[in-house]
Parts: sequence; structure tokens; C-alpha cells
Amino acid sequence: MFSRRLRTGVRVVGLAATAFILSVSLAAASDRCARAPLPRAASQIVPTARFDQHLFSQAILVEVNYYRCRAGLAPVRLAGGLIEVASRHADWMARTRRLSHTSTLSGLATVRARVLASGLPVRRGSENIGYLPRFQFDGNRRIRVRDRAHCVFTTTRGRRIEPHTYASLAADIVDKWMRSAGHRRNLLDAHVNAVGAALGYDNRGTTCGQFYMAQNFAG
Repeated sequence: MFSRRLRTGVRVVGLAATAFILSVSLAAASDRCARAPLPRAASQIVPTARFDQHLFSQAILVEVNYYRCRAGLAPVRLAGGLIEVASRHADWMARTRRLSHTSTLSGLATVRARVLASGLPVRRGSENIGYLPRFQFDGNRRIRVRDRAHCVFTTTRGRRIEPHTYASLAADIVDKWMRSAGHRRNLLDAHVNAVGAALGYDNRGTTCGQFYMAQNFAG
């Protein structure tokens, strides 16, 4: 059975979650939990086309399993089928500039359809979506536009603001999902065992574009 979470959004970050899941209580943090190492390539700036969706999913997986460990939960694994359906949905959101769990893609219009289309044996599934600016504004709305044509931004103290890397983008969006009850329930569902995530890029807007992201769980 599906239940829909309240959609929330602000000017530079948007989030939404939906699921057919049971909620899970957060356990005490454990000192044994640490983020797994990522490939060196994860420190590269995310391009605005031809993304490495598997690398982004790896970065998401590290964050998800870190928080699951802190909650006393088993880790989840990457599933190529979930990465593929998340990629299709993230691209659709970026093209249409819509943060939505429902799309116009044939056979992939709903969360249920996407999770089932992954090819995994599925009894339950969920989805988190969101968008973030291309640059690491870190929620700081007081920025200086030094050169809009060349996307040069600084803080009010003059520090250059860099574009997101795969690792920083994953850490930022998972942190925001963890701060939202509905998204956190999806991340910490004890009954899922697979995840896939992907991103799409919208080059419009006043801050040199933004990334739309989709994350699907199955179990």
C-alpha cells in the first residue's frame, strides 16, 4: 500500500518523499559507524551533462549506509535496475522543472511502476526526490554574484563558492533527507535491501542551474 508524504520546498532546495513502507525507530549512534571510502573520482566536480550515475549512486550509498549503521540497521546494496529508473525520473524532473513523484513517462509514471520496472523481486519500495543548486551554497542565501556569465559566486567575505562534487552533492542531499521525517523513514526502512540514485540537470535559473535527484529503495 502506498502512502504519500508531504512535499516541501524552498528557493534553493526542494524535497519530497513517498513510500509503501513501515516506519522505523532511530537507534542510538554507534562509534563503530564510519563512512566507507569513495573512489577518488567522487571528488570531481559533477558535470552538467554525461553524469556518472553509478558514481553518484556510490556516493549516495556511502551516506545511506552510514546513517543506517548509526540506527543499528543492515546496509543496503546498489541495484543497477534502481539506478536506471531513478535516472529516467531525475532526467524527467530536470527537463520539466517539476519536483514530483508522478511523471508522464510511459511505464514509469509512478513510484510503484518505477520500482517494479527495476527487475528486482519487490515486496515494498519507496522514493525520495529533491533538488539542489549546482554550487555549494550550503543554505547561505547571502552570496555575491561576481560574474554571472561565468558562474562566479563568493560569500560576503569573498570566499569562492565551488560547484558540487559527486561526494558533496550526495552528502548534502542525504543530510537534508535525514532532517525530514518522511525521507528519513525511507532511508531507515529495515525492510529494504537495495537502493539506486541518479541525477538530472536543469541549466535554467539565476544561479547557473540545479540538480534534480531521485532515490529509489526496494525490498
